[in-house]
Amino acid sequence: MSEIQDQRETNKKAAQQIFDVWDGGDIDALNDVIAEDVILHTPEALRGTLHGRDAYKDNLRMSRGALPDLFFEPNDVVAENDTVMAYCTFGGIHEGEVMGIEPTGKEVEVEWFGLYRFDDGKVVEVNGLPDLLGLFVQLGVIEPPGE
Repeated sequence: MSEIQDQRETNKKAAQQIFDVWDGGDIDALNDVIAEDVILHTPEALRGTLHGRDAYKDNLRMSRGALPDLFFEPNDVVAENDTVMAYCTFGGIHEGEVMGIEPTGKEVEVEWFGLYRFDDGKVVEVNGLPDLLGLFVQLGVIEPPGE
């Protein structure tokens, strides 16, 4: 296997470690795969751009607070150069406040796209894009378009 292929596989394994943590694993395990100065770009409705591993962990804690039974499942994962791209599904039962929305008790399932950029085996930048429209419709806070 070439050095480039080895790096792709290493990055995909590191991304899988992150997915495993989101899917209920130990948050401190992120120390092994996320750089201390990581940058996380999320939609402004969520929190906007966050800086640092602790902020990344806080974002995960916020998600688990809103969906205590949070599941996270990668559907497609592709690695190229220093980047891993992932199309995933996450969800759970909405039991905690999120983005000013009080708990609804509704079960949600949301599609999510993430782009992870690696440097020296650790994630240094994440661009995460959840389907917020789909989430808001499922929570009942907005009507589906066209209705």
